[in-house]
Amino acid sequence: MTEEKKTWNQEDFNKTMQESLAELTNLRMELQNLMVKFGLRALKTYQAARPEPLRATEVASLVKYELTNAITDLSDQKTLDSIIKQTRLEWEKQQQVT
Repeated sequence: MTEEKKTWNQEDFNKTMQESLAELTNLRMELQNLMVKFGLRALKTYQAARPEPLRATEVASLVKYELTNAITDLSDQKTLDSIIKQTRLEWEKQQQVT
């Protein structure tokens, strides 16, 4: 089994890097939108437990607490290992297709 050697092409590389930057920007927006959903979930939960509206300082505090917990959960080694495993499997699938 012989592997083809790809020749270096600066233009292709530059194009790939620009596409990668655009993809990263989109992923960051998706992540931010997902974190907003985490915050909204927390606010709805706390608001359901009381008749008066949440104050601005409470909103900020609750959202910060929720986001900190989500980030902590995501940083857990078991979670990271699971993400790495899932990413590796997806990468292998994609490599078989191409």
